[in-house]
Amino acid sequence: MSDSAEAIHARLAELTAPTARSQVVDLGCGAGPTLRALSRIAPDAALIGIDRSEEFLQQARQNLRGHHGPVETLAADLRAPLPCDDASADVVLSYNTVECLPEPQWMLTEVARVLRPGGRAILAHVDFDSLVIAGADADLDRRVCHAFADDAQSWMDHSDGRIGRKLGQLLARSPLKLVSVEPLLTWSTELSGHAEDRIGQIRKALLSAARHGRDSVGSAEVEEWYAAVCEADRLGGFFFSELAFIAVAERSCDEPESDGADPPTRSGPVSRGTGWGTRHAAAA
Repeated sequence: MSDSAEAIHARLAELTAPTARSQVVDLGCGAGPTLRALSRIAPDAALIGIDRSEEFLQQARQNLRGHHGPVETLAADLRAPLPCDDASADVVLSYNTVECLPEPQWMLTEVARVLRPGGRAILAHVDFDSLVIAGADADLDRRVCHAFADDAQSWMDHSDGRIGRKLGQLLARSPLKLVSVEPLLTWSTELSGHAEDRIGQIRKALLSAARHGRDSVGSAEVEEWYAAVCEADRLGGFFFSELAFIAVAERSCDEPESDGADPPTRSGPVSRGTGWGTRHAAAA
């Protein structure tokens, strides 16, 4: 669990607006940072974390030991039907998970099935193709950042570094009604906290890509880029920013359960905000 990403989890909890009677499902919950943020504002809500990693689920159980309400953690593949009853959840949320799914629209049909009428879906994701990092030569920096956005790391079934900007479109094409899309920007002038975590992930992922023959940037260039970023920080000229998006949709109160047919395209309003974002895992 990354403390440097705490603000986005707090924002997700705020948008969820849980009550003591709420049942909230977190898809791709990881070690449970969003569920922990939910627990702080609704200690009696029913929380369900779903992830395919038993190691992450064990961490989530540890991190939620102090929660007063019901807690359930389930190991499941999000490419399969969700292990939840029809119309059983008040909110289904997911952070930095959708890009790993080859067919995210199918999962959204499942989300619509699981939500109660009037229930809310909240998708959040970093747009990795929007990274801004000052320090290295412009050409090298572009190639490194785009290589990271495009890299399908060894633990990923699928990747899309531009998925953040597509969340509203995904929800608008789902059985759900798109309500809002808001951007969250994190930035730093120091190589510390979240900025240091992300840059370390970029370095590790691209060195792994080079070792496994997935590289578009060689190991020596990755290290050259990293050294330039560290030098910029030493000289006081470092800058980092990362953009994430949060999209909110609802299941209509009078909408029947999905029959699997293609839903009509919908649209929704756009709002603005500030906050943080982080990727769940680094390269092997």
